[in-house]
Amino acid sequence: MVTLHLKDNNLLKWRYQIESILEGYDLFGHFDGSIIAPQKFAILDEERVTFECKEWLWADKVLLSFLIATLLDNTIEYVISSKIAHDAWLSLSNRYVTMSRARINHLQTELQTTQKDDGLIIVALNGLPSKYDMIKTVLIVRDIEILPFRSRSFILKF
Repeated sequence: MVTLHLKDNNLLKWRYQIESILEGYDLFGHFDGSIIAPQKFAILDEERVTFECKEWLWADKVLLSFLIATLLDNTIEYVISSKIAHDAWLSLSNRYVTMSRARINHLQTELQTTQKDDGLIIVALNGLPSKYDMIKTVLIVRDIEILPFRSRSFILKF
C-alpha cells in the first residue's frame, strides 16, 4: 500500500516505498528499463500485435498509472509526456536529482555565509535550559566572534 505522495522534500522515502513494492512483485524492471518491451510484430505476421507485446503494454500502463497515482497535481506535469513507466521514472529521477543538488548547493552557501550577526548562535543559545542562563549571557555580550569549538570548550569548563 502506498502511503506517500511525491513532494519536493521526500524523494528518498517515496522512492524507497515505490521500489520496495515493485521489487516485491518483480515489476521494478519496467521502471529501471531492465524489462523491455517484446517485439511488437511477429516476424511472420507484421499485421497483428503479438500477445507478449500487448501483455507488456498492459502491465506497463498499469504501472504508469500506479506511479501517477502517487504524484501530486504539480508533480504530474513532469511525467505528462511519458508513454511508458520507464520514461516517467527517468523524468522524475532527473527532476528531483537536479532539485536535490540545487538544494545541497544552497544549503552549503548558507552555511558558509552564516555569521554571528545572522542570529544563529543566539537562537541556539536561547534554546538552552535556564540553568545555562549565565553562560548564555556571557557569550551573547562578548564582542569577539564566537566560534563553535571555542564556545563548546568554554561551556565544558563550567
